[in-house]
Amino acid sequence: MQKLFFLGLIVLAFAIEQQHQETIQQGGIYHFKLNQKEVKISDKQEFMKLVMLKQASKGTEKESTRMHNYKNIQYTADMAIGEKFNTFKMVLDTGSANLWVDSDRCQEDGCIKHKQYRHKDSSTFLQDGKELVVEFGSGDLKGQINSDNVYFGDIETPQQNIVEIVSENGAIFRDLDFDGILGLAYPQMAPKGFTPYFDTLMQTRKLESNKFAFYFAKDANDITHSEFTIGGYNPVHADGDIHYHEVVDKYYWMIQAKNILVGGKDIGLCDEGKGCRLIVDTGSSIMSGPIDNLGTLLRTLDTKSHCHNVKELPTISYIIDDVEYTLEPEEYVRPTTLDATSLDQLPDDLDIQSLIEVNNWDCIAAYMPLDIQEPQGPAWILGDVFLRKYYTIFDRDNNSVGFAKAKQQ
Repeated sequence: MQKLFFLGLIVLAFAIEQQHQETIQQGGIYHFKLNQKEVKISDKQEFMKLVMLKQASKGTEKESTRMHNYKNIQYTADMAIGEKFNTFKMVLDTGSANLWVDSDRCQEDGCIKHKQYRHKDSSTFLQDGKELVVEFGSGDLKGQINSDNVYFGDIETPQQNIVEIVSENGAIFRDLDFDGILGLAYPQMAPKGFTPYFDTLMQTRKLESNKFAFYFAKDANDITHSEFTIGGYNPVHADGDIHYHEVVDKYYWMIQAKNILVGGKDIGLCDEGKGCRLIVDTGSSIMSGPIDNLGTLLRTLDTKSHCHNVKELPTISYIIDDVEYTLEPEEYVRPTTLDATSLDQLPDDLDIQSLIEVNNWDCIAAYMPLDIQEPQGPAWILGDVFLRKYYTIFDRDNNSVGFAKAKQQ
């Protein structure tokens, strides 16, 4: 059994909205609009955490897609499999490496409520049949590795490895509105013999450059401007200089921070002389940190009921190669109406005690405790809370991650 690492999504329950994906091509660069959505879990439940284990001469094409942004919670883009117009809503995830899609091989409740891939309807399907099992904090997935043609906007990728979901145990997909996961991490995270989607594009030399980039709209009600670019980046989203930082472990998109400061002060969140490892993860809605260090951070923040003192809270700054990336309190604090009477509605795997000890349920910092084991850990996660503020470029040509302050549209 192969263990994968899919870090936490925090999901707020609201109404569902959806946008048709648009594609704009500029030479060999493609821009995709992303879908934005608030995911309805249940009428009464307003706060939920799912902890998942995550797996583990050039061409001229560049493409950007508008992403669907679901109330700053879940961003998806449309990808077609088998036929060009047979589209599925995919979470674009830099924290995993496989391409998972819901399949009609799976007849469990968590599968049948989503659109399902039917391999029998595809004339380009090729069966491999290898089994892949993924353990999650709230269940598990079983998949079968096969191949089919994949279409992302106007980019066609013949015989791309995919994992058809054949069994789903738990609430992983049942309560979330997406049909699959497109992993964009390094191939070292994928199982042996599986070629991740972006690595296939690199091998076929279809892109203008081996880069991709994310712009996440800051306004939760903005369902038109979030964008995924493949084959380069879109400079219109960068407000000022882009600073690139070396990837230090080609498994996750992992970079090194010299320190993490709170209100400009060193409170001991990083090891002296070693710094902190940071994983840049588009598949995580919020942030995370090692449980002991995160306890120090959240106790220092000391958020009050109903967020009445948000403006008085300190900034949080990540110091990376002497560049300071700062989150203001209104960017990392989230109000919630959850009280102790609602705790029985949360998933069994929620580490309630660790959060209660360091947080106040009426006003939460958008962090969750997570101990990532060696050799990749310990590490902090830079999730969508951070990435909404900073336009982010993932560069496989130079194995680096670039940040620029995002220019809000």
